[in-house]
Amino acid sequence: MRAVVTGANRGIGLAITKLLLERGDTVSAGVRKVEAKSLKGLKEKHGDRLRVIRLDVSSESSIKEFAEKLADETIDVLFNNAGVLYEDDINNLDYEKVLYTIKVNTLGPLFLTRYLLDNLKRSERPIVVNTDSVLGSITTYSGTTSYSYSISKAALNMVTRILASDLRKYGIIVISMHPGWVRTDMGGPAAPVLPEDSASGIVKVVDSLDIENTGKFYDYTGKEIPW
Repeated sequence: MRAVVTGANRGIGLAITKLLLERGDTVSAGVRKVEAKSLKGLKEKHGDRLRVIRLDVSSESSIKEFAEKLADETIDVLFNNAGVLYEDDINNLDYEKVLYTIKVNTLGPLFLTRYLLDNLKRSERPIVVNTDSVLGSITTYSGTTSYSYSISKAALNMVTRILASDLRKYGIIVISMHPGWVRTDMGGPAAPVLPEDSASGIVKVVDSLDIENTGKFYDYTGKEIPW
């Protein structure tokens, strides 16, 4: 498998990157800081199977530059994993933080998929995985710790649905993926799911997908989630 993983320097993205490399896959890691210590040891261990490239998913120009560096590559799976979360409510909403959250969580995956479309078309089984959240599910909504995060993830669900419909003609599978409540910097120390367990489940689901699964919303155990 030849994969792109955004936000690969920590949390779920790092766990996915480690897992893929350990099983022999090739990873292009998109990170804001290419000198990230968490990836240095992996680069030393796995050599050319890990490529670390600067990427700021809040910036279209950065996304375009990232894609240009991969212009000749085939991509089998694009893990749109990079994300941001600010805890906010109606009393402390910050306009710029809401906009930034949407740039990172919603527009980042959309535009990265757009600029890597030719790379995905070269694959025999191309897949786009948009890291999502049950906090973006309108059907199951029961409260949120973040207006901006839930709004951005609900919008990402629509991105998934549109892309799945539009790219089906190319055989490209597009799904939303809830990784669980994971013990990361974002999820916090009380979260019950370890990054390694989430990553293992996500990759297992990805390995099982076919075109009939496109446009769906899953969690890391393979359970389908309502929109």
